[in-house]
Amino acid sequence: MDTESDNVIKGHEQIVAHVIAAFDDLPVPPGIRLQLPPPSTTTLALQYEKFVPGRSISATVEIPPQYGNVMGILQGGFIAAMFDDLMAPLSYLTAKNPTTSMDLTTHFLRPVFVGERVTLTATVQKAGRTAIYLAAEAHNEKNKLVATAVSTLQVVGRPQT
Repeated sequence: MDTESDNVIKGHEQIVAHVIAAFDDLPVPPGIRLQLPPPSTTTLALQYEKFVPGRSISATVEIPPQYGNVMGILQGGFIAAMFDDLMAPLSYLTAKNPTTSMDLTTHFLRPVFVGERVTLTATVQKAGRTAIYLAAEAHNEKNKLVATAVSTLQVVGRPQT
């Protein structure tokens, strides 16, 4: 009998390897070079921590100075991008097909300062045949909720080669 703990994948490298394996049979359109993790994940410095197939994925990031505003507070667009970037692999792996964001609503609840470590967790709310509904939360080092997001992602057909 499988339990949730049997299916949990922990650690950045193990999660990336799992994603790469899941993409092995996905046809890639001509001229496209599949990069996993994608450049956006690398740029945002997200480090995957835990993946529960069909349920959730979490990552951590230490906020670098270039993401801060003049007061040293994280500019909101970066945390929105982090949510979007975290939701992408969860939606792909849940749908077993490519997905694309249809909307992303982010709520900022308290400031995050440059140098702070933030943990983001995205969870599947409902997985349908044509759309997936996800929610996410970000917590600071004191486990205070700093931001939330919800997103609808469209499941698209596999690309033709």
